[in-house]
Amino acid sequence: MTTAPIKSAARRRAMALAKPGAQATTQPRAVIYLRMSMDRTGEGAGLERQEQACRALCLARGWDVVAVIDDTISATDYRLQDRAGWQTVVKTIEAGEADLVVAWHLDRVTRSMKDLESLIELAIERNIGLATATGDIDLTTDVGRMVARILAAVATAEGERKAARQVLANDQRVEKGLPNWVRRPFGFNKENLEHVPDEAAAIKQAYHDVLKGKSLSAVAREWNEAGFRTSAPDGEAARPRAPRQRDYNPSGLWNGVALRLLLRNPRNMGVITLYGEVMGKAAWEPIIDEPTWRKVDKLLADRERPDWVGGKLANLLSGIAHCGVCGGPVRATKKKGIPFYLCAGVGREPGRSRGHTQFPIDYGDGLVVRRLIKQMTDTNRPYFHPVPPSDIDVPALLTEEARIEGKMNELAVDQATNKITRQQLHAATATLREELAQVQAEIAKAGSYGDPGYVDIEYAYYQFDEMELSEQRSVLVAAFEFIRLLPRGKGRPKAGEAIWRSEHLATKFTPAWS
Repeated sequence: MTTAPIKSAARRRAMALAKPGAQATTQPRAVIYLRMSMDRTGEGAGLERQEQACRALCLARGWDVVAVIDDTISATDYRLQDRAGWQTVVKTIEAGEADLVVAWHLDRVTRSMKDLESLIELAIERNIGLATATGDIDLTTDVGRMVARILAAVATAEGERKAARQVLANDQRVEKGLPNWVRRPFGFNKENLEHVPDEAAAIKQAYHDVLKGKSLSAVAREWNEAGFRTSAPDGEAARPRAPRQRDYNPSGLWNGVALRLLLRNPRNMGVITLYGEVMGKAAWEPIIDEPTWRKVDKLLADRERPDWVGGKLANLLSGIAHCGVCGGPVRATKKKGIPFYLCAGVGREPGRSRGHTQFPIDYGDGLVVRRLIKQMTDTNRPYFHPVPPSDIDVPALLTEEARIEGKMNELAVDQATNKITRQQLHAATATLREELAQVQAEIAKAGSYGDPGYVDIEYAYYQFDEMELSEQRSVLVAAFEFIRLLPRGKGRPKAGEAIWRSEHLATKFTPAWS
């Protein structure tokens, strides 16, 4: 009696896995998948050791290795479908170029139940096998799926326990003023918490440069030219992160985004934070004094708010200029491929259509900048930022802010130890919060000025043009009380307004610029 031929690819694979020494007409094709994680114990977490073990398994089973693919992110950091290396594995399988996936352990592929179910669906749909250096798992069978789910549940519980221990360890370190630095922060030595002299000096100078009006991108270029690079743990690669994160920078070169994050970090003024909250004085010496840090932090925070629309930088006048007919804000749009400023209500509100502002963006930007520079020339005003009032005592305000916050903390301790009631706590803190808000408003007012950043009026236009868009917008907000873009042939100036009829632009400067 003749045995019927094996027609199913899954059955051929099953025979090959069941009888490693048997000769098959079609040699199973394997794709090796590697994933790097922290290797504290040396139990095969390194990519090189994983690959050696997986290749040895393939050699012993008689499998043909068609590809070796590695991922450089943790399986729990991002969803399964987001991992570039795993996506390559999936495409290889879908193209029919592999019959099974080989990994060091199941947790190299996935450590969450959700991702495991996706993997099971892929295995059933494509009839692929999953072999690991620690044992095979056949996801096309009910027993194999049960084992995989048990292993994934154990891995999930292990991750949760590890996270809980890490939280407790972080709290204990913070109580001692010690950091929880995963990588060496730029400007500091991770081992002894001392400053790295040249890096600390560059950071300190950057604070003063920003206050004088220098753009973050200009400072970043200077750092790159000087040979500075973003820091990483000594002797090892920085912990991999997803490309979508704003501070992801595999090249090590500085840019405006990375520099903004660095300068806004409270670490530089000698305080320690936990989960974004300032916890107290740190064990290391500050690089910059607190008043300067607060001024720069406020300045950079103000620049962030109006600039980002849908994750992208806005245009120069979006949200700043207004329609000269209805007074509504203007937005950026395109007409036949040409960028325009358009009254925001046009097309969105009934009755608002023709007759409202429609301005070519390049034309509108040029008019406003020319008007700004002309005002600087007419008033002999050689700076872009307002001069801070001499009657604002920033150090005294910061001292008062610290006193009020300290008093609020004392009241919280008194309530926790039953010295005062909850009602007394709420009544006392309500008054203190009002005082704190007034003090912080004064600090913000002083911080919004920064150093005036004197310029040569003859070259003011060129310096303005070199600024980042966020800095240009901050200058316009400080300089103009309003900017109105008028329709052609319409609009009449009111008393106190300056209007160039041929350009259909109406503006009024703030007192500091008048």
